[in-house]
Amino acid sequence: MSPSPRASKPPAEVGADKARLRRSLRQARAALAPADRQDQSAALARAVTDHLGRTAVLPADTAPRPTIAAYLGVDPEPDTAPLLEELHRLGYGVAVPVCEPGYQLSWTAWAPGVPLQRSVRAPVLEPTGPRLAFEDLPDVALILVPALAVDRAGHRIGQGGGYYDRFLARHPLGHADAVPRLGVVYRSELLPAGDVPTEPCDQPLPGVFTADGLLEVGSLGPPV
Repeated sequence: MSPSPRASKPPAEVGADKARLRRSLRQARAALAPADRQDQSAALARAVTDHLGRTAVLPADTAPRPTIAAYLGVDPEPDTAPLLEELHRLGYGVAVPVCEPGYQLSWTAWAPGVPLQRSVRAPVLEPTGPRLAFEDLPDVALILVPALAVDRAGHRIGQGGGYYDRFLARHPLGHADAVPRLGVVYRSELLPAGDVPTEPCDQPLPGVFTADGLLEVGSLGPPV
């Protein structure tokens, strides 16, 4: 079988395609009305907590709930503050990433009012508390993955730093202890299959949250 045009593109051409798509997605995201972004962010929070309520295996009332590996959205990204606050209110542990040298991620606990500082490596805010390896987080039930877009084949395009692709590659989907990983995007950022250029290092997703709920994508099996 001859390779598909997508598969046969040289890396430089794929990189240029990604750069063009990122520019387009950033412009479209910034053009969303603030009220629309706010409404979709609130609906995304409900979608995630509703999903956890249906699928999470919860401990007895006296035991802590699992940890959700989330992130702090930066405008004009979906605002994750309502989601993080609701997760905390429901008793889940919340951890968010910290950008480390070599495009690696560590994790630190988040709670309402935790001190934040701007990362020296990326345009994001990070809690100032102790940093942990992902493996040291207690009982992680879900990884929420930021994205500029995800297509219906499960291909994700991020901001281009590669932090999450490197992180997810160390926790492959097929592993027996794999934690579910699900993207978070606005409605308009769920694209037709094949619209996201791919490289071998890109890590696919089995599902994505939008304001309309959780949608299964790709051929990787159920999201959880």
